[in-house]
Amino acid sequence: MKTALEEQSLIKINPQESKPIYKQIVQSIRESIAIGKLKQGDLLPSVNHIAAEFSIARGSIFKAYNDLRNNGTIDSIPGKGYFVTNDNINTDKNIFLLLSTFNPYREVLFNAFIDEIKTKATVDIYFHHHNIKVFETLVRNHSAYYNTFIVMPVLHKDSEKILTELDQRRLYLLDSGMKELGSKYPYVCQNYEKDIYTFLESYKERLTKYKRVVLLFSSNSRSYDVITGFETFFKNSAIPGIVEKKTLTFKFRKGDLYIINDDGDLVNIINGAKSNGWILGRDVGIVSYNETPLKSVIAEGITTITSDFGKMGRDMAKMVLNNKREKIENPFLTIERSSF
Repeated sequence: MKTALEEQSLIKINPQESKPIYKQIVQSIRESIAIGKLKQGDLLPSVNHIAAEFSIARGSIFKAYNDLRNNGTIDSIPGKGYFVTNDNINTDKNIFLLLSTFNPYREVLFNAFIDEIKTKATVDIYFHHHNIKVFETLVRNHSAYYNTFIVMPVLHKDSEKILTELDQRRLYLLDSGMKELGSKYPYVCQNYEKDIYTFLESYKERLTKYKRVVLLFSSNSRSYDVITGFETFFKNSAIPGIVEKKTLTFKFRKGDLYIINDDGDLVNIINGAKSNGWILGRDVGIVSYNETPLKSVIAEGITTITSDFGKMGRDMAKMVLNNKREKIENPFLTIERSSF
């Protein structure tokens, strides 16, 4: 059994820290195993001893030990106590990667990230699907089992508080949250407000061939800064700029340019143009968010405005591997085709 002094060095608890006590215990024990202070077969301090030493509730210690037992790190024998069963804990970067959803764009990002990481770190990927409860559960359940956290946050009023559960020194934002959380954390993100404004400014002469410019922003879209940048540009434009959120019932009109966030809306307007005999780029214009190989071949080619998802993944991997804390705005590209 460890001495009281040794126990204090094995377990570090900071009552001022926002992380729950039981997670601090879990993290302390895992770190002690990782650096060799605890080895397979070593007994852990008893629940009663820790409770007395740190003046904390026994329930927090039981919860920590149960978490470690469920994870296969420790076990217990009645009458003898808890002991280490697995001291094979990776001391290299063990990355918790939390994305919103998995789609063709995220796949490009993920593959670029993994190609850059190679064998230099382990990566586990999770998805929150823009659900704040799922986001909170995933963060809380995994905060003690990783040493590096890359998060695509849910844009919600509670997100900042939830993120305090994670090690603030090793937390990075990916793709979103720059405006809301970027002052606190390093990031590789898209500046959606600036990017749409820059695109419209760059092509303002070409916009004059259309009667209206319509931003189709469906319920599946989450990059609300796109609306801000779009509306800012059209405040001083002679051409009407319209934001349409009810995209399923919207009636397309000849002579309009449509900027489309959701691929479902893209399919609808291509089918609508086909049924009306409209030629894309002449009778109606289309600019679609997010490049995919399919958009280069459908309907004689769809013009896209897109994040460089490959660069986003590579830049994040390099930042993490090099232990840097940078703030990187990801490049935004326009790929011109016949639809615009």
